[in-house]
Amino acid sequence: MKQKKLPNKRHKGLFLYCTECKKYFTYTNKNVKGKVGNTTKQEPECGLTESRLSSCKVLDKHRYKSRIHVPGNNKRIVSRTHDADTYPEAVVQAIDFENEFTLDLKLNGRSDKGTKRYYLFDCQIQYIDFLQNIGVPDHQKVQRSEKHIKEIQKSLLLFNEALTNNKVNKKMTLIDQITDDHVGFYHTYLLKDKEYSSKTYNNKIAVLRSFFKWCIEKFELNIYNPFEKVRARAVVVKKDTITQQEFKKLLEIISPENGHTTTGIKQVKARNRYKPYLKDAIELALHTGGRREEVVDLTWNMITESNNEPVFITVRNLKVERQKGEGFNENVAPKIIPVTKSLKKLLYRMGYENKKGKEEYIISPDRTKTSTYALMDNLSKGFSHFYKQLGTGRNLQLKSLRKTYLTYLSAALSGNAKSLSSHTSDEVLQKHYIDEKIVSKAVKELDIFSS
Repeated sequence: MKQKKLPNKRHKGLFLYCTECKKYFTYTNKNVKGKVGNTTKQEPECGLTESRLSSCKVLDKHRYKSRIHVPGNNKRIVSRTHDADTYPEAVVQAIDFENEFTLDLKLNGRSDKGTKRYYLFDCQIQYIDFLQNIGVPDHQKVQRSEKHIKEIQKSLLLFNEALTNNKVNKKMTLIDQITDDHVGFYHTYLLKDKEYSSKTYNNKIAVLRSFFKWCIEKFELNIYNPFEKVRARAVVVKKDTITQQEFKKLLEIISPENGHTTTGIKQVKARNRYKPYLKDAIELALHTGGRREEVVDLTWNMITESNNEPVFITVRNLKVERQKGEGFNENVAPKIIPVTKSLKKLLYRMGYENKKGKEEYIISPDRTKTSTYALMDNLSKGFSHFYKQLGTGRNLQLKSLRKTYLTYLSAALSGNAKSLSSHTSDEVLQKHYIDEKIVSKAVKELDIFSS
């Protein structure tokens, strides 16, 4: 991460702010003349370590920030955190902020009021910082995935786009000026302009509802949440499972020759969705019913034996652990994956006799340069790519394998699948995963797609 810098003659009101030590900096280095006439360079000190600013270990938490004194009240200051990476960009944004503030004062005539002003765009930046645990006390920190934060950022950007399309300036609009009209702009933009499904619409609305809830609590705003009145749209839950014939054909066509595809519109790139571990990973996903991360991070020593045969696999319940947060998740019960008749066949075929008890990944053990996230992504995209080639007219995703497994498991265990699948209730399991069309095909000893 490159250090953000300020010149000696900086733009008035523009500072460098550290969200970790809460300190404002007016320069990053300057020449200081000594008593004997020699010149030395001087740097400000970090607010936490008292070391040189350039050696700060949290350079990614430095932000350019503008502060403006409100006319008529020397103690009142309005500020805006800029999303600029360089000083010239920050100056442009600082000038925009100053012009917007001046115009806002003229239009609203609020210079004599004592209430603090919170701008929508500034609040959005602070919210993303909060999600990334920047400036958050240790006891309140929650670990969120980069993907999750990017999805939230996308929803906030969509809201801003909806406002811009309706000639509303996101940088001039105060958070307490957002009304039902603005929510209506977003509603229409999601459904008519973007043509999102009901499920996606509900997710995007939920993000904005959470954002405003955070703003109201964070800044102690005496306003109602404008997104509370938005009703969730009805969602048709698809319980698509994969058939034995489809699964067999899918495995047959997975090859380097069939893996070629292209991605991108402006910059088209050639890719190959085939991976040497893809077949094994897809089979393991079906016969364990595991989520992507659970499947790619399975190790041989997770398997428990009885009478020299594999009986079950113990997996950390990562979803629940992350929901509870660090320090509150020590007592989360693990998930138990039974080694069914079909899973046992697969494990032995993959080398169980020689690998059992080893702390080695079952999928792609030599993953020195490949992250868990990359493996998960390859697994999802690989499944979708090859399944489309079957030409079934259906749009199945990797999670259909989990639905297929849990459907068979529920039938085999007479409704007690929740104790193994980690779902909180049979109702949740039934609504989202059970496909009644194949329940009657389940056998007493669970052997998915037995021949």
